[in-house]
Amino acid sequence: MDNQETDTTRRLAPFAVIAPARWLSLERPDATPIAWRGDCCLDLGQLRHDVSVLWHALAEADGGRWALCFDDGYRFLVALLALWLRGKTPVIPGHNRQTLLEEQQALFDGVISDLPLTPDCPLIDPRQYHQPASLPLPPLADDARLILFTSGSTGRPKEVIKTLRAMETESRWLAALLHDGAGQETLAGCRVVSSVTHQHLYGLTFGIFLPISLGLPFALETTSYPEQFIRQCNRHPVLFISSPAFLTRIDRRLPSPRCIGIFSAGGPLPWSDARAAGQWLSAAITDIYGATETGVLAWRRRLRETDLWQPFGGVEFHTAQGRLRVTSALIAEPEGHLLDDRLVFGEDGREFSLAGRDDRVINIEEKRVSLTEVELRLKALPDVDEAVALPLTKHGRHCLGAVIVLSAAGRARLAAGSLPVLARQYRRRLGAWLEPVAVPRHWRVVGGMPRTARGKYDGDRLKELFFTMLPTEISRRTLAGSQAELLLQLDPALFWFRGHFPAQPILPGVAQVDWALHYFRELLALEPQAPDARFSGIESVKFQRPVKPGQTLRLHLEWQAPRRLLTFRYTLCNLNLTDEPTVSSGKIKLCH
Repeated sequence: MDNQETDTTRRLAPFAVIAPARWLSLERPDATPIAWRGDCCLDLGQLRHDVSVLWHALAEADGGRWALCFDDGYRFLVALLALWLRGKTPVIPGHNRQTLLEEQQALFDGVISDLPLTPDCPLIDPRQYHQPASLPLPPLADDARLILFTSGSTGRPKEVIKTLRAMETESRWLAALLHDGAGQETLAGCRVVSSVTHQHLYGLTFGIFLPISLGLPFALETTSYPEQFIRQCNRHPVLFISSPAFLTRIDRRLPSPRCIGIFSAGGPLPWSDARAAGQWLSAAITDIYGATETGVLAWRRRLRETDLWQPFGGVEFHTAQGRLRVTSALIAEPEGHLLDDRLVFGEDGREFSLAGRDDRVINIEEKRVSLTEVELRLKALPDVDEAVALPLTKHGRHCLGAVIVLSAAGRARLAAGSLPVLARQYRRRLGAWLEPVAVPRHWRVVGGMPRTARGKYDGDRLKELFFTMLPTEISRRTLAGSQAELLLQLDPALFWFRGHFPAQPILPGVAQVDWALHYFRELLALEPQAPDARFSGIESVKFQRPVKPGQTLRLHLEWQAPRRLLTFRYTLCNLNLTDEPTVSSGKIKLCH
């Protein structure tokens, strides 16, 4: 099999790309490898047969748009080709989740899947169909296309149509780039491994279209962790299709695999991670810049931190009315696509660097705040390696939160002091550049930014850093005399227990004060002098006992309106929810 694979690849002329219309019809041996997992290899003869079976089954299927839901890349490819040959349009929803399919059901007429899904529409499972011999297949139509979705700026699925012709052109661009970097001889015997799902354009283009077009077999399973990647590289050199998130998680203590090239796309890859991963893989990483709407736009080979992006041939950028528009052979609209990214071009007018986005503008207290600008200022602070600004709503007020990754020196400063002190210093610096409402009020320090499988910042997990800081309520009640009482269960997963302290986590005093204020605003906000009360200072506080994960606390609050004083007291509760000793107590002065 290895000799056959090498011979087949070598017969392709340099820069040759097999057009999708000839993937099945090109005269090649049936034993040509297409996909593999471990010792199992699926060949071209099997692909031709499986496509023929599903193509025949689709003859009686009504509707022109069919959603493809597969974890397995080979079965996805079979369904894709069968739909095209039947003159139908593949719809790629970007996920395999039942609930989302139900919400998006108006976008397709049926589902093709081998997963345990029960959509309220026709469902075809290719495994249920069999035939002894392959049937002759018709040619692939020139106007074949597929449909993907992107959330866009609204959060609602936005339909993006990709023509087969555009996908073929994109594969040719990437093949030329790959041959330029690796060379035809290096590709001989190579296999393609991907950590990115084919449910998104990047994984589809690089993980399936590119290898099939080059005659290279691709891995059936998506690579999820470095040890799996090492096993996939045991017998063959690989071309690795990665996300930045995967490259940042690489453990360089593992043995280095045989890697002839690495593509990375879907989000920013910090230079330190790019350099470390490139050294471990013994190959330079090629970053790809693009979007679902545009396809690939530019590339850069990560040899230096200052490397600029180089547009693919035929990609042109135009400025009109202060906005940047891009045109290329991959974009169907003749007017091109309006970019939300800000590009800073070099001296030649072609190469560029990325400088944030233009579409991240929000309103806080009637002032427009650019999240991009805030992040640029955050990254300019001493000892901040990475930063994300998030809009938050706290106690009914809109504000900003900042999630930052500190350098080694910054982490040392934090260990010697505290986060409130560090945040206060940073806020003071930012005040020289930003409007007061644009200076983040809430801060979180993380070891690394949470990212999605595609390498983008995970907005949900970032926001959770600010909203998973409250205990679980067992009960709450208001009492006479401007008082309130709550029973609170302390989840060991609370943010406050992280690293405080590693050997024995305990609840910090600042959390107890913060909770007292939070529940005061929720339960006693309508009391006299309370609606607009703000923190002024702590008159007295006493922490008497450590509080551990899993314990239950009773919080008693009392609002003394004439003195604008909030008193609080925490007591431990036993299994019978009866009170035990006092944990802490204090008096918080509030003002207007």
